[in-house]
Amino acid sequence: MSTAVLIPAYNPDGKLLTLLSELISGGFDNIVVVDDGSKAECQALFDEVAAMEKVVLHRHPVNMGKGAALKSGLICILNNFPECRMVITADADGQHTPQDICRLSSAAGSAPEKLWLGVRAFDKDVPLRSLIGNRLTAFFMRILLGMKISDTQTGLRAIPRSFIRELLQIPYNRYEFELEMLLACKRSGRETAELTISTVYIDNNSSSHFNPLKDSFKIYIVLFRYILVSLLTAVVDYLVYVPALFLCGTFLPYSEAVTTAAAVSIGRIAGAAVQYTLVRKVVFYSRASVISTLPKFIFLVICSGCASYLVMHAINSSVHWNFYFAKLAAELIIYLANFLIQRDFIFQREER
Repeated sequence: MSTAVLIPAYNPDGKLLTLLSELISGGFDNIVVVDDGSKAECQALFDEVAAMEKVVLHRHPVNMGKGAALKSGLICILNNFPECRMVITADADGQHTPQDICRLSSAAGSAPEKLWLGVRAFDKDVPLRSLIGNRLTAFFMRILLGMKISDTQTGLRAIPRSFIRELLQIPYNRYEFELEMLLACKRSGRETAELTISTVYIDNNSSSHFNPLKDSFKIYIVLFRYILVSLLTAVVDYLVYVPALFLCGTFLPYSEAVTTAAAVSIGRIAGAAVQYTLVRKVVFYSRASVISTLPKFIFLVICSGCASYLVMHAINSSVHWNFYFAKLAAELIIYLANFLIQRDFIFQREER
């Protein structure tokens, strides 16, 4: 299987030339390097890159971000190397060894439709910002999306050609593009696979252009949008519940338990209408039919509504909170269970 190597580069040093020479010696015939608007002092180095046999250099006139550089390189490979069925992406700063790139290429050949990740062990001499960033992102992806990925920020990946067009539609152009690539697997039902690689940090990773504060914020915004829909649903539910409780208590001549149940039902129906539409399309990207998902969703809504009602009364009886605060507490208690049931049993996707 023909494999291309794609290396985005921003203000690289001589380690890039060493990596390219070793890749060419290792048998890679199609290598694309993207100069992402590097400073003028680096242009002599890129002239040497352009003169290398089997290397294609693509230049950005200004810095556009790692995601934009990866997309430019993928377009170049898609258009100019039709025989390449796999693209290996690697960093230009020496963190990815030629040996690991070759190993990942060989492993990907055994399952060419998976997205392969070269994952670091994080067992020794790891900069604190890299360790914390990866652990937090992996934790949230596991909880929110059910994706168990050891190294969410690795730049060493094997991308199937069939996946490239989908990746080119990702609107993000900086470090968050690599996280979006993983989420695109979730959307499309594509499997991921991992290969453990060497953990290399040179000078405590000082050459990295990753900004721990700014770029992490962008990455977590991408992740947390998956919880915003549920928060919006809870807001709609509560905003409908409050006036419904007042109106039911004013105009329905029944007991407090009956009026509360009526208000909970009205709020739940309003929230469910918003939630089903947005969760199906925006959160879990489900392509399952309405016929197969809606009955299960309605059953969950009924069960969670009953659970909310019972928990509200339990809170009211035990700590004597009014039903407005009891409603908020009950929703927080059942929220996570609701999310996990929807993720794993209602809108789950079959991996291909």
